[in-house]
Amino acid sequence: MNHKFLIKLCLLFFVLSCSIPTDINDNPLDPEEAVVLEFDTPALVCFPALQNIPTGPVTIKLFAMGVTDLSGAYVKVKYEKTKLLYNQTIKGDFFNDVQDPIFFYEHNSTDGTITVTTSFLGSDSVAVNGTGSLVEFQFTATSVGTSTLSIVRDSTGFTETDSSVCELVGPNDEPIEILGYMDGVIIAE
Repeated sequence: MNHKFLIKLCLLFFVLSCSIPTDINDNPLDPEEAVVLEFDTPALVCFPALQNIPTGPVTIKLFAMGVTDLSGAYVKVKYEKTKLLYNQTIKGDFFNDVQDPIFFYEHNSTDGTITVTTSFLGSDSVAVNGTGSLVEFQFTATSVGTSTLSIVRDSTGFTETDSSVCELVGPNDEPIEILGYMDGVIIAE
């Protein structure tokens, strides 16, 4: 009798301890999720797109997503210098599997901008496809509140229809149209 009671108790515990998953799968780098979000590619995407952190160190990577024949990139981001203290810029790993790329960056602390140029050198028509990290930005969140790392879309600011500042190019320096952008949002608590 005790044995049956113990089995029933274990089954009841098992049933009550199970829960229905409630995770939200909103990873913009997931091609299936990009379709659900109606997000067009090729795109420039900050990841993670949203971070809740205590004040302190924070890292955001900038990805090229859904590209074909990418040989180079010029990107410019703007950050809120009153809330984020710039620490460093690190080369991404998207180009590393094919060849070591050139990588230059310039940080302008007055404007709160960082520009990055990365590409393959030489006459070989080397290119990558898919999704990969172009660059990593490291900051320190210095105050409580929401701040944004914005991908500059044109020379006047942040319109979605003009990609004249950020540029992706193919092996023969032909432009690759950027169809989507996702900025990074940092909420320091």
